[in-house]
Amino acid sequence: MRLAPLVIALLLAARFEAAAGGPDRPRARDAGRNPDVDVFVPVDPHEHERLHFFDGKPHGLVPRVIAVDKPAYVCGVEGRTFRTEDDFLFHLRSAHALSWDDIGTRLVVHDGQVHYLGR
Repeated sequence: MRLAPLVIALLLAARFEAAAGGPDRPRARDAGRNPDVDVFVPVDPHEHERLHFFDGKPHGLVPRVIAVDKPAYVCGVEGRTFRTEDDFLFHLRSAHALSWDDIGTRLVVHDGQVHYLGR
Protein backbone atom coordinates (compact mmCIF):
# COMPACT_ATOMS: atom_id res chain seq x y z
CA MET A 1 0.00 0.00 0.00
CA ARG A 2 2.95 2.36 0.28
CA LEU A 3 3.33 2.20 -3.48
CA ALA A 4 -0.02 4.01 -4.19
CA PRO A 5 0.97 7.39 -2.62
CA LEU A 6 4.30 7.25 -4.42
CA VAL A 7 2.60 6.58 -7.79
CA ILE A 8 0.12 9.40 -7.16
CA ALA A 9 2.96 11.76 -6.23
CA LEU A 10 4.88 10.83 -9.40
CA LEU A 11 1.80 11.31 -11.59
CA LEU A 12 1.12 14.72 -10.04
CA ALA A 13 4.77 15.71 -10.48
CA ALA A 14 4.67 14.65 -14.14
CA ARG A 15 1.46 16.61 -14.66
CA PHE A 16 2.92 19.79 -13.15
CA GLU A 17 6.15 19.32 -15.13
CA ALA A 18 4.16 19.15 -18.39
CA ALA A 19 2.07 22.17 -17.44
CA ALA A 20 5.09 24.22 -16.40
CA GLY A 21 7.15 23.40 -19.49
CA GLY A 22 10.86 23.61 -19.67
CA PRO A 23 13.40 26.06 -21.06
CA ASP A 24 13.13 24.51 -24.53
CA ARG A 25 9.38 23.91 -24.73
CA PRO A 26 6.33 26.05 -24.00
CA ARG A 27 3.86 25.30 -21.27
CA ALA A 28 1.01 23.06 -22.39
CA ARG A 29 -1.64 25.74 -21.91
CA ASP A 30 0.38 28.33 -23.88
CA ALA A 31 1.17 26.11 -26.84
CA GLY A 32 0.27 27.90 -30.08
CA ARG A 33 -0.10 31.42 -28.68
CA ASN A 34 2.13 34.18 -27.46
CA PRO A 35 2.81 34.46 -23.74
CA ASP A 36 1.35 37.38 -21.82
CA VAL A 37 4.08 39.94 -21.24
CA ASP A 38 3.93 43.16 -19.25
CA VAL A 39 6.30 45.81 -20.49
CA PHE A 40 7.05 48.95 -18.57
CA VAL A 41 8.37 51.82 -20.68
CA PRO A 42 9.82 54.83 -18.91
CA VAL A 43 8.08 58.00 -20.07
CA ASP A 44 8.85 61.61 -19.30
CA PRO A 45 6.45 62.35 -16.42
CA HIS A 46 5.03 65.47 -18.03
CA GLU A 47 4.90 64.48 -21.69
CA HIS A 48 2.14 61.88 -21.35
CA GLU A 49 -0.04 64.29 -19.39
CA ARG A 50 -0.39 66.59 -22.39
CA LEU A 51 -3.95 66.42 -23.73
CA HIS A 52 -4.84 66.89 -27.38
CA PHE A 53 -8.37 68.00 -28.09
CA PHE A 54 -9.88 67.55 -31.53
CA ASP A 55 -12.78 69.66 -32.70
CA GLY A 56 -14.22 67.02 -35.02
CA LYS A 57 -13.43 69.01 -38.15
CA PRO A 58 -11.05 67.67 -40.79
CA HIS A 59 -7.64 69.26 -40.37
CA GLY A 60 -6.76 69.01 -44.05
CA LEU A 61 -8.39 70.94 -46.83
CA VAL A 62 -9.98 67.78 -48.28
CA PRO A 63 -10.69 64.63 -46.24
CA ARG A 64 -8.54 61.64 -47.18
CA VAL A 65 -10.38 58.73 -48.76
CA ILE A 66 -9.53 55.52 -50.54
CA ALA A 67 -11.86 54.79 -53.44
CA VAL A 68 -11.63 51.43 -55.17
CA ASP A 69 -13.01 51.14 -58.72
CA LYS A 70 -14.60 54.58 -58.59
CA PRO A 71 -13.44 58.19 -58.59
CA ALA A 72 -12.56 59.61 -55.20
CA TYR A 73 -14.05 63.07 -55.71
CA VAL A 74 -17.55 63.99 -56.94
CA CYS A 75 -19.12 67.34 -57.77
CA GLY A 76 -22.79 66.73 -57.07
CA VAL A 77 -23.82 70.05 -58.59
CA GLU A 78 -22.50 69.29 -62.08
CA GLY A 79 -22.30 65.51 -61.82
CA ARG A 80 -18.57 65.48 -62.62
CA THR A 81 -16.06 63.11 -61.05
CA PHE A 82 -12.36 63.60 -60.41
CA ARG A 83 -9.60 61.11 -59.72
CA THR A 84 -7.10 63.54 -58.16
CA GLU A 85 -7.49 65.98 -55.32
CA ASP A 86 -5.76 68.76 -57.28
CA ASP A 87 -8.24 68.53 -60.17
CA PHE A 88 -11.14 68.54 -57.71
CA LEU A 89 -9.83 71.59 -55.86
CA PHE A 90 -9.20 73.44 -59.12
CA HIS A 91 -12.79 72.72 -60.17
CA LEU A 92 -14.22 73.92 -56.85
CA ARG A 93 -12.16 77.13 -56.96
CA SER A 94 -12.81 77.96 -60.62
CA ALA A 95 -16.31 76.66 -61.37
CA HIS A 96 -17.93 77.31 -57.99
CA ALA A 97 -15.77 80.22 -56.76
CA LEU A 98 -15.20 78.64 -53.37
CA SER A 99 -12.60 80.20 -51.09
CA TRP A 100 -10.04 77.99 -49.40
CA ASP A 101 -11.90 78.42 -46.09
CA ASP A 102 -15.22 77.36 -47.62
CA ILE A 103 -13.93 74.19 -49.26
CA GLY A 104 -13.33 72.28 -46.02
CA THR A 105 -16.79 73.06 -44.67
CA ARG A 106 -18.71 72.22 -47.88
CA LEU A 107 -17.51 68.66 -48.46
CA VAL A 108 -19.20 65.44 -47.37
CA VAL A 109 -17.66 61.97 -47.32
CA HIS A 110 -20.07 59.20 -48.33
CA ASP A 111 -19.36 55.66 -49.46
CA GLY A 112 -15.62 56.26 -49.76
CA GLN A 113 -16.00 59.38 -51.92
CA VAL A 114 -15.70 63.10 -51.20
CA HIS A 115 -18.79 64.95 -52.44
CA TYR A 116 -19.43 68.64 -53.04
CA LEU A 117 -23.19 69.18 -52.89
CA GLY A 118 -23.29 72.93 -53.41
CA ARG A 119 -23.72 75.89 -51.13
